[in-house]
Amino acid sequence: RIPDAVAVQLAEIFSGDIDFRKALRKGDRFNVVYETLEADGEALRTGRVLSAEFVNSNKTHQAMWFQPNGQDTLGTSYKGGYFTLDGKSLKRAYLTSPVEFSRISSGFSMRFHPILQKWRAHLGTDFAAATGTPARTIGDGVVEFAGVQNGYGNVVFVKHRSGHETVYAHLSKINVAKGQNITQGDTVGLVGSTGWATGPHLHFEFRINGMQQDPTLIAKQSDTAQVPTAAWPVFKQLSATTAWQLQAAATIAQTRTE
Repeated sequence: RIPDAVAVQLAEIFSGDIDFRKALRKGDRFNVVYETLEADGEALRTGRVLSAEFVNSNKTHQAMWFQPNGQDTLGTSYKGGYFTLDGKSLKRAYLTSPVEFSRISSGFSMRFHPILQKWRAHLGTDFAAATGTPARTIGDGVVEFAGVQNGYGNVVFVKHRSGHETVYAHLSKINVAKGQNITQGDTVGLVGSTGWATGPHLHFEFRINGMQQDPTLIAKQSDTAQVPTAAWPVFKQLSATTAWQLQAAATIAQTRTE
């Protein structure tokens, strides 16, 4: 059994390619290499996942952590991240979900509104989660609004690039302020049931130029980056080592099974 912290990282790493809420199948398997902090031979806590392989529906997904040296054209130091073994970043512009390990209780579609008691378009996605669960921004941006708004209750609007905007509603607590710069994964508030809500959940919207879009499709279509050209020789060496480690881990797991 792997530690919970490793399982969470694993789901995050492959979230752009695998829907861990709906796409897992019997027979799926994975291998993972991760850091552990030890003292006197006893594990104290787990650290970062260094490499991983996940086979979902007979399709293999691989990832490795890489920290490029140097700076980009703006003079900013490159950030570390997860890449495929052929050099494509696994970090997309947007996360697939604003709540970790939550189920979708109401999707982007027509539905019967439980409070208004009539059919109407549901132009967002509801994520069922307990009160107090962190709600995170799915992408980098600036807080456009943080306060109370009609049926939304406590709500946060985040402005992203290219006319993109996300909405996080029914929060029990707001953790950000208007004008604040936030980074993908930052907590904007806590799940609640303020406004027009019959129970605790996060109502989430993705808008492009003011028009609501299906957020599950946007996340899959968002772009990815490549390993910087100058860092490619180092990456290639590390990638070869990682491929060997994952193959060795798979062989050991198969031997144990047999």
